[in-house]
Amino acid sequence: MARNDYRSMLFQRMEKAFSTWSDNEHIKEQELYRFLHTMKGTSGTIGMTDLANFCSEQMKTLTETSDASIPVRSLKNFISLMRNFFDRDSTPIQVHAPANLTPAEDNDSFVLIIDDDLEFVSYVKENLEKNGIQVVVALDGKKGLELFYTLLPNMLIVDIQLPDMNGFDILAQIGDIARSRYVPIAMVSVDNSKENIIRAYEMGAMDFVIKPIDMNVFIPYTHNRIHYKKAIWQSASIDELTGAGNRRQFNDTFAQFSALVERTRRSFTLVMMDLDHFKKVNDRYGHPTGDDVLRSFSQIVLNMKRETDFFFRYGGEEFALLLIDTTPNEAIVLLERIHEKMANTTFTAPSGEPFFVTFSAGASEYRVNQEAFLNEADQALYQAKRNGRNQTVIYQLNNGDVKRHLNVIIIDDDLLVRTMLVKQFSNWTSDDMDIVVHEYPDGYSFLESDWYKPDENYMILLDGIMPKMDGIEVLSTLRKRYPDDNIIVSMLTGRTSESDIILALKKGADDYIVKPFHPQEVLARVQRLTERLIK
Repeated sequence: MARNDYRSMLFQRMEKAFSTWSDNEHIKEQELYRFLHTMKGTSGTIGMTDLANFCSEQMKTLTETSDASIPVRSLKNFISLMRNFFDRDSTPIQVHAPANLTPAEDNDSFVLIIDDDLEFVSYVKENLEKNGIQVVVALDGKKGLELFYTLLPNMLIVDIQLPDMNGFDILAQIGDIARSRYVPIAMVSVDNSKENIIRAYEMGAMDFVIKPIDMNVFIPYTHNRIHYKKAIWQSASIDELTGAGNRRQFNDTFAQFSALVERTRRSFTLVMMDLDHFKKVNDRYGHPTGDDVLRSFSQIVLNMKRETDFFFRYGGEEFALLLIDTTPNEAIVLLERIHEKMANTTFTAPSGEPFFVTFSAGASEYRVNQEAFLNEADQALYQAKRNGRNQTVIYQLNNGDVKRHLNVIIIDDDLLVRTMLVKQFSNWTSDDMDIVVHEYPDGYSFLESDWYKPDENYMILLDGIMPKMDGIEVLSTLRKRYPDDNIIVSMLTGRTSESDIILALKKGADDYIVKPFHPQEVLARVQRLTERLIK
């Protein structure tokens, strides 16, 4: 849909609001505020910058929650000014992606910032993302640790002073895993005392950056560190945490095995393995205990596999076994022994509480090509989870494809925003998962619908200001009613005040996107955020 079509839709929606006002003598101040908030976000998104700025200035004179009455007759000049923005230029607005926006599927430059200084992180986030580096923010240490372990950033920027812990506490907890992944860590602070700088370097930080920063220097510096990390990572072949081969080694070995099988027609089986409910282990017992589980599982497989088998950490808590001259039915014998050993292994929480962990697996035999082979093993793994976990499923040709499901849910009272995002996400396709887009005009209709299925995954784009239920209220209800291991929430907000954004993050939002935005940028962020959700 062309931008001039969106402008026409926006004009019609505006006139509908004016028509509704004319039927009344007064409207509430909060109603006018909400109208301006919606117009600001949409007009800025479709390129009507002057209108967006005008709405922003008008909002400064209003209170979002005020019940005060405004005479409709007093809005005559305001309505005329609003209409003038649509009369100034009737030429079509061309759609242009930002010149320096990296395509979503190729964008693996990703930074995690842990800092409660919202003005600082907002400024850094905005400038880095303009230069092709995606940024996710955590305003406290607990959320930062969770995001570090789940999103696996290319770089970590952490302030020394945080509300619940200090940056050195974070370094103590993630230092080993960060070094094993070659993740550069930059400590930032206004306190550049010699003691702080020495301690940061001793604990594994690569850099100590003094606030305030010079963004002209900080952008190339960040690119430099990310490129350095990627170069080091590509040169390594062993996952230092678990001792298994890493993803790069898996790709190399997988390609060699595939070429061998195609030449010789020998048997070749791939097994994808995933620890059951592993996020709950991290949430309940802590990430260091989760690392112990990963190491123990890896050691069990390394000790029990044959010398000719190859074992890899595929990513997070997912592992892969490559077995040459082996059919899936023959592989089951080994896998059942591993299942039994793992299920009988006792792990101990920091409190001394014992607990147990199982795993699910999917096996497939090489038939056609590498991509189909991976997809079949992944489908079998997904079926093992749907069957109740702690088991191995062999892919069967006559079973049909069982893909993972990602539901993208857009909740926004602005029809134009929903239309643009639905169109953008409808073009997102994947060979190994079904992507379904849903839209709701308000939070109440969403929460009252039969939207949730425990075995599926959800990416929810939630507007901050809506009628009936405010976005924060919807977010709070979501986090109280449903688990968070298969639901990611990103707030779409026109609010720029520090308190509003802090509240959203504290209530459980995983990310926030400030309006106006480019739909392509939203897609890129969602693809990154859901990368670790779909396993």
